[in-house]
Amino acid sequence: MQPSRSILLVESDEGCGRSLAVVLRRQGDRVHVARTRAQALQAARRRPYDLAVVDLFLRGGGAELARDLARSVPRLYLSLGARLEDGEILEAALGFPVCRKAALPGLLRSGASRPRRSAKKPARA
Repeated sequence: MQPSRSILLVESDEGCGRSLAVVLRRQGDRVHVARTRAQALQAARRRPYDLAVVDLFLRGGGAELARDLARSVPRLYLSLGARLEDGEILEAALGFPVCRKAALPGLLRSGASRPRRSAKKPARA
């Protein structure tokens, strides 16, 4: 068994945060759950953490919070629960459409406001 880690879990969904904390605690970790950006920053000021897990879609910006926490927490992970494709994750996180450079000429020529998505892949079992 690995040594106990101190984890800051930032998750706005109470049920999800509670469930994930239970799993991590069963693995021997010490977990503090914060539900908001303000709670997470306050927790990081009060004590050191070995790592933080931040919900990418946290209100106020999970990626921005992760950047702020990186000043005091040595390891960070961004998490998400939805089954999104890579491009969809980027669009959701950034708030803008994302496309490959090779697709730009066709996209700009057609005047489309959003890149076309390829057909959805079948869900994996």
